[in-house]
Amino acid sequence: MISARIRYVLLALAAVGLLAAGLAWAKAGVWTGAVGSLYLTCACLLGCARIRATIARRQDEQELELEALTPGRWTEPWAGWCCERGWLTHADLHHPDCTGAGAQQR
Repeated sequence: MISARIRYVLLALAAVGLLAAGLAWAKAGVWTGAVGSLYLTCACLLGCARIRATIARRQDEQELELEALTPGRWTEPWAGWCCERGWLTHADLHHPDCTGAGAQQR
């Protein structure tokens, strides 16, 4: 299956090409070709809008699924870490609650 991004780009390029063809037909005075090309341009643009709406809906669904997995949006990165016990040895990064020698050293 072709990804949504590729389908979107292909439809957008088709819309630009059909718009150019429609304008060329109109300049040449062939109104049937111009109207047909411009109609297809609108169809391509509506397809692009539908793809964008589908992508937005899927992103909303994924956000709801993630919210169901993690009840709180913010996860404390220091939860369970203590520099006094040697679990954290990365330069001067310390848990805010560290009060021992490990937190006082820099």
